[in-house]
Amino acid sequence: MGERINIPMVDRARDAMIAISFLWVVFGFVVAGRVVARHRGIGLGLDDVLAVAAFCLTGTTIGFNAAVFSSGVGHDMVPDSPLFPTLMNNLEFMMKITFIFTIVYVWALFALKMSQLWFYLRAFSVHLKVWIWIVSGICIAWAIIFTFVLTFLCDPIEQQWTLMRIGKCMDQILVLKCVIMTNILTDLMIIVLPMRTVWSLQMRTTEKVAVASCFAIGLACVVIGLVRFGEIFVIDMIGNFTGTSFTTFMLCSIELMLAGICINIPMLRPFYTRWRKKYKSSADNSGYADPSTGQGARSGKATPLPSVKGNYNAWIELEDDKDRDSDSNNDGCSERKLTTSTAARPDPEVGSPTEPSAIHVSTKWTITRD
Repeated sequence: MGERINIPMVDRARDAMIAISFLWVVFGFVVAGRVVARHRGIGLGLDDVLAVAAFCLTGTTIGFNAAVFSSGVGHDMVPDSPLFPTLMNNLEFMMKITFIFTIVYVWALFALKMSQLWFYLRAFSVHLKVWIWIVSGICIAWAIIFTFVLTFLCDPIEQQWTLMRIGKCMDQILVLKCVIMTNILTDLMIIVLPMRTVWSLQMRTTEKVAVASCFAIGLACVVIGLVRFGEIFVIDMIGNFTGTSFTTFMLCSIELMLAGICINIPMLRPFYTRWRKKYKSSADNSGYADPSTGQGARSGKATPLPSVKGNYNAWIELEDDKDRDSDSNNDGCSERKLTTSTAARPDPEVGSPTEPSAIHVSTKWTITRD
């Protein structure tokens, strides 16, 4: 193989690079918001570290796409084409990038899966601990097994990218099909895992649907996986690799970006809660009375992000106790049922239960059932 020669990207490759880069920027903003919200709320955990690791691994796929797109992916390998000699010269380089890409792809998916599962462990450990560990074990085995298989697909390993016949290989397309289908199955396991627990929470049906939808948006990645499974049948590894692999390269990166966005968006809830309270305060200051007290407008001061560090059984970052009590006639009431366990305690001075405004909130946050 000679030195790699740069080939101008086709229009669709350039458009794909713009779309992938945009999604990665969105992914970055969402992860940054997650880290800030967790730092100010219940504190950072392993799920947050894994989310950041997945973001970094996913970013490398942009470089891989740029490398193969500028080396000829997107151009058909037609023998009488003037680009054919250049494509053949670059083919070994593109196969090396493909080898590295598949390994990074597996571990980026693994980091995303484990980030979500570790979040489940923090949130639903009382009810789903055993199932979470089982699915985690499956994901760990999945990543290790396919890393081993993809690495030693050929004997010797360099047969995966060299154009010379120096060894033998397993069916690479069959292995990639197995990677895609098992990835879809583990994604479905992770999506379904918390649904029964969510549906048993003390919430209005509309809220249950909203919470379940947060976890179910990962179905978009399942759809992409199914599309990729169909595209695998199109790839011609021998006769026209550059002309048939473009969609697969693009969808691999898009799948990672969307998966990262999907699992991190629910963690931005503290910002939504803060915005909702600020908006409500603004509405109150416009002349609306507080329906729970009959009093006039309340202060428009923005509510800071809650701080409940150390309570790892929290479902998602919680509102302050005062804020939850003040929202007793809206979503805050059902949220309190979702995330906290409250009980009136006797007043040590008068020997009677305290008034609702003085109810003590347990320091152990749990999910209650109907």
